[in-house]
Amino acid sequence: MENRVMILKDNLEAFKINLLLNNSVGPCEYCSSCVVANEQVRNEPWFKFVCYQFARNVEYIYGLIRINTGFKEKRCNTLSYWIHDKVTNIYNNPSIKRGNVNIITEILKVWKEINSKKFKDRSDICELPTEESTKDLNKMKRKKIMSDYCEDYDELRISLTKPYTTNCNIYYDYFKERFLEFREIAAEHNAECLGISNCSRFCENYDPDDILKKSKCEVIEILKEKKEYIKKDECDALTQRAVSEVKIEPKELPNPEFTFSDNRAIILILFSLWGIFLTFLFLYK
Repeated sequence: MENRVMILKDNLEAFKINLLLNNSVGPCEYCSSCVVANEQVRNEPWFKFVCYQFARNVEYIYGLIRINTGFKEKRCNTLSYWIHDKVTNIYNNPSIKRGNVNIITEILKVWKEINSKKFKDRSDICELPTEESTKDLNKMKRKKIMSDYCEDYDELRISLTKPYTTNCNIYYDYFKERFLEFREIAAEHNAECLGISNCSRFCENYDPDDILKKSKCEVIEILKEKKEYIKKDECDALTQRAVSEVKIEPKELPNPEFTFSDNRAIILILFSLWGIFLTFLFLYK
């Protein structure tokens, strides 16, 4: 599984971003902004961890936006979803004591501090999400899944349709999972799909380039729990080899011919003669 994650991370941008947002925090330029949070929680280890992660993520996401401003809306939405998903997990953890503090409000307070002090008058940064845009976490999650699928689609197409791709079974497995997930969501929430900037061509035809049919790497699942797969052509070759190894040609079968030199024949003749002798003996008496 670890190998699968590393391979996908190296080639799929949306997958890599989601992974890096949850990494542990190292040196962090904007972590000092967490001091503006409510004093009831700002020194709590769990809050520090989440807040430092968030501050690091702001730095990371803003760096991505500077490289490609065309993905600004998507990157900002990714950061907003990360906050609400993380905070929901905090609320669902009974061991975390947060009192009456609204954690979303405190994180947004830190975000505002970073924007105003570190990126004043910059246009390539995210606006703070509104309450209206973030009130439905399920909707945010659906839109993120669809957006990620659309972003990584072309790279997956390239990896799966060229003549030879190392680890193509991993790409095939991942694409099939994402395709089935996207198809189900887009079919039920088509209007949401059409509202995503990079997804319009996928909302009716979920696999416009027929990757599943054109893939050079069809795989067969061999162990579901561990997501282990084998290429179909390799599976067919192994099956053929196994069949040929256990198959016995007629000429290789032991000769069943019965001859008088066989020890079994001598025993049978002796028993027959003994039977005849007993018969004559009985008749004589």
